[in-house]
Amino acid sequence: MFILTEETADPDNLRFLPGQPVLHHRTLEIRDRKKAAMSPLADRLFQIENVSALVLGPDHITVTKCGGDWQHLRPALLGAIMDHFLSGAPVLCEAPSSPTAPSEQPADLLAGKVRQALRRVIDPELGYNIVDLGLVYDVAVRSEGDVVIRMTTTTPGCPATGYLSEGARSCATSVEGVSKAEVHLTYEPKWSTELMSDDAKAHFAAGRRGAR
Repeated sequence: MFILTEETADPDNLRFLPGQPVLHHRTLEIRDRKKAAMSPLADRLFQIENVSALVLGPDHITVTKCGGDWQHLRPALLGAIMDHFLSGAPVLCEAPSSPTAPSEQPADLLAGKVRQALRRVIDPELGYNIVDLGLVYDVAVRSEGDVVIRMTTTTPGCPATGYLSEGARSCATSVEGVSKAEVHLTYEPKWSTELMSDDAKAHFAAGRRGAR
């Protein structure tokens, strides 16, 4: 993946062109980390020091800095953008716009939103989101927005266990309507690549073919 950069009229702004769609037919301005929670890509970029604002466009990302210089910021931003697009995570975490089926209960809707938000959690070893990796076994909504997430890790004793658990809890509580989130780790059933989504399997298969 090759990402181009373009200078703008404002020296504190730099435009990144990833060579693929970012937001289809729309532009979104994000000026704080709270709003960045709606976008796994924005969330990654706001974790980089001196990033103060973003504009996500149809085919570009414009970053505004509040200090530092582009010589040092540019490599970190390029790495974060590349990691995002290679992870398979969506640019935005949005609820489906289609009408709700009559049989669908509010708890089911909230569980779906939580599951979508969990795609912002990227396994640091595999570089892919935990939902499509098949690490999230269940999302249950109890009364008053109390959510329980049953998940696993790729191996027992995985060094990233704490990171993944905390990431899942943080992303779940960022969803409107969730008042509390608990993460229960389990190794029954044991995780295997068969639990991955079709998109994840295709992603890793392509990676193996490219490595040959």
